[in-house]
Amino acid sequence: MEFGITGRRALIAGSTSGIGAAIAVALAAEGARVVIHGRNKDSAESVAKTIRSAGGEAVIVCGDLGDRAAVEVIGHGALEAFGGIDILVNSAGAADHFDPWLDTSVSTWEKQYQLSTLYAVRLIQMMVPAMRSHGWGRIINISSAVVYQPSAFAPDYTAAKAALHVASPGLAAALGAQGITVNTVCAGTILTANTQNVMKDHARAMGLSEMGDALERRMATDVWPNPTRRFGRSEEVAAAVCFLASKQASYITGTTLRVDGGMGSTVN
Repeated sequence: MEFGITGRRALIAGSTSGIGAAIAVALAAEGARVVIHGRNKDSAESVAKTIRSAGGEAVIVCGDLGDRAAVEVIGHGALEAFGGIDILVNSAGAADHFDPWLDTSVSTWEKQYQLSTLYAVRLIQMMVPAMRSHGWGRIINISSAVVYQPSAFAPDYTAAKAALHVASPGLAAALGAQGITVNTVCAGTILTANTQNVMKDHARAMGLSEMGDALERRMATDVWPNPTRRFGRSEEVAAAVCFLASKQASYITGTTLRVDGGMGSTVN
């Protein structure tokens, strides 16, 4: 399938590892020119090398999305790299703790909102004017299945992801007549390096002996269950993003595409 994004300019916030890195590689493979963003320059260079070795085009903009001033620098750097951005993917934001609801401090909430929601709001504000001038744009926000099934732990992460998730349809309504679509990809449990480490910690705590694929099946059956009895791969989320960025998805906006193995028990 020809996605029709060759030459389009894409910024993927949080793309030096995991889901974000897979999205950057996938968009570049479809011909997009990508801006890789992260805090670690060496990690960013590694992703850029993967893209360039396959014949793609990539530049790097580093900075901490937890710093509002740095977000401005990141946004301007991305705009200057290719003279504008056509595809914005907000994939940054992660749960870095699993504290109980009442033990999660207000400062932790504030930090998480900046890292998962507010940075994206500012990048959207910065990228939309150029999209409007060209009459074409794609904004894709990466959310999490936890917004459908909140737990008693890490409430700040759930709420921050939900905030961007819920705000997206309104933005779609504001921009739809200008050729800009806004959608959300809601990822379930994805087998990133971080997930693998968490699985191993759970296995030790539960006294489990399984390893590798067997441990993944056990976790996907008993701990974070879904009907497929496995966890997703970053490339599967990236494929959904490529589709939503494509010309074939021009009539899809204000919606959520769930890539979660069916783990959500609610109806969209």
